Amino acid sequence: MSHFAKVENGIVTQVIVAEEDFIATGAVGHGWIQTSYNTHGNQHPQGRPLRGNYAGIGYTYDDVNDVFVAPKPYDNWVLDTATWLWNPPIAMPVDEYFYTWNQETTSWDRGELRPVVVEPEPVVEAVVESAPVDSPVVEPEVAVETPVVEPAVEPVVEPVVESVEEQK
Repeated sequence: MSHFAKVENGIVTQVIVAEEDFIATGAVGHGWIQTSYNTHGNQHPQGRPLRGNYAGIGYTYDDVNDVFVAPKPYDNWVLDTATWLWNPPIAMPVDEYFYTWNQETTSWDRGELRPVVVEPEPVVEAVVESAPVDSPVVEPEVAVETPVVEPAVEPVVEPVVESVEEQK
């Protein structure tokens, strides 16, 4: 399945997911142009960007450059034709804070601190070396103490006298 943008008078009015064969039948009309969900800023994770940016409703389709361009956010922003993205007149600071563009002051308002991402320590696997198969196995010498066993002594049991007659 692919994504297609309906373009009317140069403006995207609809985006759908469909098979290319279905679009080619004309069942949903004409004016559909394929767009890539994974393309943004003329970049694609697999290195094959399609038409600058993923099309959205309200985007412009530039048929000369064969790209989709988002609506211009402010009059003083400039289109970067390498990325097909709009850039502010002043670059956003790159530090540990979030920023929001303030058109009234034409500057960036600093927001909250960005969360710190802590990377886990890499796991190092231990390399265990084994002796070659033909090598004799040598057991470590261990001092073994032989316990001293005392001879068992049999208890002496005297008969119990139960009556006077047995004593005679």
